[in-house]
Amino acid sequence: MDIQVDKGKIKLLDGKKTLSWIEYEEGNGGDGEDRGSGEIHLIATFTAKGEERKGYASKVVEEGLKFAEKYEKVKVSCPYIKKWIERHGYIGNFEFTLLLNFKEEIEKFNRYHSPEATAEYVRHEKNRVVVKFYGPFCHSCGVYDYFEDLLQDVDAIIEGYEELEDEFIVIYRITDGELY
Repeated sequence: MDIQVDKGKIKLLDGKKTLSWIEYEEGNGGDGEDRGSGEIHLIATFTAKGEERKGYASKVVEEGLKFAEKYEKVKVSCPYIKKWIERHGYIGNFEFTLLLNFKEEIEKFNRYHSPEATAEYVRHEKNRVVVKFYGPFCHSCGVYDYFEDLLQDVDAIIEGYEELEDEFIVIYRITDGELY
């Protein structure tokens, strides 16, 4: 297995097949070439379908954190990476972001509401987070309450939502601080 770093992705490969990857962004002028330059924002970890539970995500996070050592600041917005850091006692200059807090709230929401109502992080844009809700919940009575339940420990407001055939897309705007 090999690690390949492309613009925006750190990939674990088996030949040409991508097994697991981390999505990231660079900021503040860092190019990752020289230790101590700029910052890196580790956004999310993914594993290819059919490759789950084989340790690939753990391996790509380990290698991704080694790659991130080249940066002055490492921002983490992925709950899996945060748990990995804590579980392995990994030491580094990490900043856990508001986006991470929001994603952790989604995990907590799902522990208490799924499968009746399931929330799924879709994307972020500036100070907004887009979340998809789906499940067999009653669409006509109190569905908005689920959207609000996600905000227990996050300073955000519901900016809008769209009802699709079997799901809702909700846009939250962070009201206190920057996402990352």
